[in-house]
Amino acid sequence: MGLHSDPTDDDWDAFDYVVPYFTQVVEPLVGVSSDVEPEPLLATDWTAIDDTTWEFDLREGVTFHDGTDLTAADVVASFEATFDHWPWVDGWTGLDPGSTTAVDETTVRFETTDPFPAFPGAISHHYFAIQNHDAADAPVGTGPFEVDTTEDGEVRLVAFEQYRNETPEPSALTFRHLEDDTTRVLSLENGDIDIAHDVPKDQAAAVDEHPETTIQTQVGNHAGLVAVNLYKSPTDDEGLRRALNWAVDQAELVETVLDGIGMPARGPFSSSIPWSIHEELPAYGPDRDRARELVDDSSYDGEELSMLVDSEDGDDSRIAEVLQNWFDEIGVATEIVQVDPASFYDTFVAGEANLTIVGFGSNSAASDYLVRAMFHSRGSDNYQRYEADGTGVYNPGDEVDRLIEDGYRAETGAEKREYYGEVQRRVLETGAIVPLYYDEYVLGTRASVSGIETHPIDKMLEWTELSRTARGDDGA
Repeated sequence: MGLHSDPTDDDWDAFDYVVPYFTQVVEPLVGVSSDVEPEPLLATDWTAIDDTTWEFDLREGVTFHDGTDLTAADVVASFEATFDHWPWVDGWTGLDPGSTTAVDETTVRFETTDPFPAFPGAISHHYFAIQNHDAADAPVGTGPFEVDTTEDGEVRLVAFEQYRNETPEPSALTFRHLEDDTTRVLSLENGDIDIAHDVPKDQAAAVDEHPETTIQTQVGNHAGLVAVNLYKSPTDDEGLRRALNWAVDQAELVETVLDGIGMPARGPFSSSIPWSIHEELPAYGPDRDRARELVDDSSYDGEELSMLVDSEDGDDSRIAEVLQNWFDEIGVATEIVQVDPASFYDTFVAGEANLTIVGFGSNSAASDYLVRAMFHSRGSDNYQRYEADGTGVYNPGDEVDRLIEDGYRAETGAEKREYYGEVQRRVLETGAIVPLYYDEYVLGTRASVSGIETHPIDKMLEWTELSRTARGDDGA
């Protein structure tokens, strides 16, 4: 497997430098279905004892890779390790350190700080995967693959023969960091790797037409958008923000910049997220005549808007150039500011730019943390500015904060959709974002490889049934 990201990333030292994304070494209590709903994994069932108390029953007969049995104590230790390593996760799980206890060997109790009916889906995230923290050789999980060797940028796994369902078909998997897009694609076409993750959209057709390779695509739950700074002049003018929306043609962006791979967006959340109201949201346009009228009626006086872009994201850089041309057509000047990935997010949340091209998606069955992070005043994207001076970046204010809090407490999916649907409407009405696209990720594979099970969350791709039709001249 050739990955754009490093499977031994230092940020994941809590998992002993084996990133749980993609690798399936460790598993959380709750899985994520193909409909992005919570489903049993290491826990077979869960019950809300009261508004803030949950009990989870562990699956019987589960063993770690070292042969020891999974117990409730392992779950408690894993959650506490997560809180030690990422102390900010309590903001979107409703848990505090010490709020997880073992009732007995097979039952775990969680006490949330506030009512949170979506709690089971929230802990389906990889942050909450369960390890044996007492194991001599780590990481030791319960997943279908166990670690054989690791070195910088590469993890080799072998099939866990005692896996509870059945032994995975591939006897071994190697995940290799190939950050450069062209190198990753060439490695696939040359037969050096069997699968290339995140094939660039402008190279997808060539991979599909190559006699030895093919592609698979899947619309994920990741959305691309422009975050518009509500508190920095001149984008603090709502008329100007609405003008920017009227200027943008999402369908043309997908067709030209993304080579037809993706969906034109209407809102901030992908249509694959259960409470997204994509189909109900009105489209602004495109109508550049209307946009020019709104610019003329606004307080905009020719100032140059800064547009922040991750310098290593080729698609976003190309999108920025197209947007710059469209905004110029309606009389709005922009300057594209490219920032290296290490500084990009810090620059964004500091509120330094008028416009920021960003992409967000959920890695769990409950995407509540996503709406909170993006649009709540105390969410991670806005918290820094809100604490400093009571503003934020693209948080529309108190009413949206209350809607998000009500959505967190909603008892049913229909209620949650009502609250978060109103958030989506308010965000669009105020021009806090310019929606762009819902991402469709691309996997490139050798033609001899079969058995990949795609998923709306690309980090949850299923590898247990991988096989080759023949051992050919591709080096596989």
